[in-house]
Amino acid sequence: MYPEYLKYDPLMIFQNSKTPASLYARQKWMNQGETKQWQSDFDAAVEQLLAGQKRNGSWEDSHLATIHRLFGLHLTVRNRNEQIDRALEWLLSQDIVRRGRVHFSRKSDVIYGHELKSLPFTRGCYDHVVTCAILFLASLFGHEFDKQVITVYDRLAITPRGSKGKWCSWSCSNNFLRACIVHPDFRESDGLKSLVSALLEVQRSDGNWPAPIPFYATVNALCHLDKEDADLMLGRAFRKLRQNQNGDGTWGRTDKEWKTFLIVHAFKRKSSLLEKMQGIP
Repeated sequence: MYPEYLKYDPLMIFQNSKTPASLYARQKWMNQGETKQWQSDFDAAVEQLLAGQKRNGSWEDSHLATIHRLFGLHLTVRNRNEQIDRALEWLLSQDIVRRGRVHFSRKSDVIYGHELKSLPFTRGCYDHVVTCAILFLASLFGHEFDKQVITVYDRLAITPRGSKGKWCSWSCSNNFLRACIVHPDFRESDGLKSLVSALLEVQRSDGNWPAPIPFYATVNALCHLDKEDADLMLGRAFRKLRQNQNGDGTWGRTDKEWKTFLIVHAFKRKSSLLEKMQGIP
């Protein structure tokens, strides 16, 4: 497992943090789930996540605000409840999903990285980011086979002509990847296979991908796939991560908690790959 593979313990950054990602880490990886302190922190976080939900199920009548809350609830509550179902119903009722197609927005309609902090999505066309996020959440919370959801997945999975496996940008491609890996059928789609092949083609021998492919998000997304090409890329990336780990156990220069969460989650899911890499420089 990763403790033997890494130079430093990556879990300390989560020790006293109360964010949804850290609460997940403290419960699942640090065995704090039965402690009074974790339960108190958990209850406070969930209360804050649910606060301010409108009667229509949204938060602030905003796609992004509602996506943020639902992802936080995925990391904490985990299972569907009445509030989560109302929020999903609102998202799935939006024109952006009901029209069943993905519009590539003008540059003025871009969602930027700071608006997606602590979400597994990356900057891109507004409609594309929001649509991928809604499909992702719908699949996580048991709506993966709804007719409406399948229709949008089908249209999203059509690779743009001449794109060589990617969508309007590498960053948007990460959002497509993220939506598909949680769906039992679309993780096997031709569109996803083309994207994985495209990522393998451009990955460097040192484990990195050229900008603007998001390194941490891509590593975490690929760990959900049981594919030879994905494991090949992860092996290269894991060696880079071991070499570039910060002295406090984290990764990155900014958003260290979130990036470390993505990487530890990947290591946990790919423990068998790490075992094969033991002793490999």
